[in-house]
Amino acid sequence: MSKGLNFLQEPDALGGPEVDTEPMISYQPPKRPSIVKKVSVGVVATVLIIGCLIFLISVGRLVSAGLTAKSSLEYAQDYALEFDFENAQKEVRIAGEALETARSSLWFAKLAYPLPYVGDQAEALVVLVDTGVTLVGVMDDSLSIVQDVYASMFEVQEALGEVSGLDKEYTFETLPSDVRVQMLQTFKNIAPDLAQASVQLEIAQEKLSVLEGQDLFGDIDIVVAQLQEVLPQISSAVNLITPFAQSIEEIAGVDQDRQWLLIFLNNTEMRPGGGFMGVYGLLQVRDGEIIDINTADTYSIDRLAEGDDYVVVPPYPIEAYLGLDTWYFRDANWYPDFAESSKTAVQLLRQEYAYSGQPVPEVHGVIGFTPTVIEMLLEVIGDVTVDGITFTSETFTETLEYDVEYGFKDRGVAWDDRKAIINDLVDELIGSLMSISVSELPNLVDAFAEMFIQKQIALYSFDAQTQVVFEDAAWSGTIDIDNHDDFLIVADANMGALKTDHAMEKEIAYSIIPNDDGYLAQVDITYYHNGGFDWRTTRYQSYTSILAPIGSELIYTSGESASSYDELGMSRFGSYISIEPGEIGTLSFTYQLPSSVASSINSGSYDLAVFKQIGSKQATLTLDLDFDKNLRAAQPSELEDQYGDQTYHVDAQLNRDLEFIVQF
Repeated sequence: MSKGLNFLQEPDALGGPEVDTEPMISYQPPKRPSIVKKVSVGVVATVLIIGCLIFLISVGRLVSAGLTAKSSLEYAQDYALEFDFENAQKEVRIAGEALETARSSLWFAKLAYPLPYVGDQAEALVVLVDTGVTLVGVMDDSLSIVQDVYASMFEVQEALGEVSGLDKEYTFETLPSDVRVQMLQTFKNIAPDLAQASVQLEIAQEKLSVLEGQDLFGDIDIVVAQLQEVLPQISSAVNLITPFAQSIEEIAGVDQDRQWLLIFLNNTEMRPGGGFMGVYGLLQVRDGEIIDINTADTYSIDRLAEGDDYVVVPPYPIEAYLGLDTWYFRDANWYPDFAESSKTAVQLLRQEYAYSGQPVPEVHGVIGFTPTVIEMLLEVIGDVTVDGITFTSETFTETLEYDVEYGFKDRGVAWDDRKAIINDLVDELIGSLMSISVSELPNLVDAFAEMFIQKQIALYSFDAQTQVVFEDAAWSGTIDIDNHDDFLIVADANMGALKTDHAMEKEIAYSIIPNDDGYLAQVDITYYHNGGFDWRTTRYQSYTSILAPIGSELIYTSGESASSYDELGMSRFGSYISIEPGEIGTLSFTYQLPSSVASSINSGSYDLAVFKQIGSKQATLTLDLDFDKNLRAAQPSELEDQYGDQTYHVDAQLNRDLEFIVQF
């Protein structure tokens, strides 16, 4: 039988203190205690003894319930792996009943709350049982959902005249079309249930967090550790599936045709919106089936728009450092906010199609992803071979870049067709994903969850309701500056430096100091060029932008060709830097923060958000914030030896969006 949650083990025997039998050196006649003291000591001793007995009785009852729950959950896991969801749910409910019984009897434990140490243990027991009950409830609800989906598949298949039930080797691609439609409809219907399960899991984690750092009785500590490991995993899966169910109509085209613009964001050639758009695709879906998918070189459509009468004024750095007087589709993702880049990309694409006399595509949404996404997928599905070339998770990006730049010649492929391999690669990847085995689904869920967290993939929908779902799920790559007093975004834009970003490392330092006008901010971005001159690496050239609260005023930058303007409710400062291979360069910005930041600090709190650039690699982040007033609390906390002054100093890794809260 597989291992389940080890809710409790048998408690160790409690030993008493050893008695000192050494004779006393000198003898002092004992003083006769007063009657009051005798009574007081007796009462305290009695209360402590009763409290300990209450606690031990509670532990005993929880041990019994925990063993029952543990056994039932192990059986449930075995049944679930055999797709016997009905019996799996029965076992989960047995576990739930055992824990409910334990909870109903734990009112004894609450009597021990006032006692030192014992009270903490008793309170931990109550929290632990409550968390277990919540978790089992979520598992029960989840199995109901799975049964609904599975039953719908079976019913439709029976209606088609197939007498055998679906087995676990079925894949989404091999399902009959009617079964697939029914399955999608079921996902749509269960979206509210999934959302409720997500809330319950969040509550369970909050309850469990109360026990962090407490000195708990051995067996209780074991259970807490196990739940702290399991709960985030379950929560991650539910949080990924829930938005998918909520947006299934648009994503899969339930009862309607939907066309998605795919943009390949090459993060070895960074742009503010995630990476250079060298390849794009149009994906048409209906009822979960891919009706058509085609990818192409972005230059192929841009070239059709080259003409004296086609002019779209580009952002200044594109004109100054790329020498272009027209803003083409390939350079559309100039905004760190993916929604804005997506809208610009669709607009420029449609304009170029119209200008060239081709049918203008109707686009319902945009999916942007970097080569890092493919690398993470290959870790799950394994290597793929296309046109005689094997792609692995470790070498995917370099292998593909070499083939579309040089290797295509060896395969006898024409220049204009050099990126056709990407179309074949996409077909192969989609086929592998659609035929993935059930046993690999948890790994796939984990991979996608991490992709969204790291902002290596982002979605945009022109359907307002679906876009809200994407934003709430943190799938949208949008910059949500609401509810933050201060924020920072550092966005690099590779300006003709080949694929040099693969060789770059970056450190970001952000500091503020008080001055007569409020607070002065400084951002120092240090670049380490770890490459040399080769077929994809050259000197690094970036026009880097800083986005700060609206009303910020640029005072100084160490780079060239500085720009400053307001955009999307933010202030954006830009400057150019060039770094030779093997060298280190630092780009600095100094600016006055708006008075609103000082007002927040003076009112007793400061909230800073640092947003990760879409597609960027991990960067080191250092905060050194001088508030000129003593700190009362901070999250995340400083190191203990840095407590007690007026400065907040933290080192972190910018591998996702981060938030820092300081109170005074």
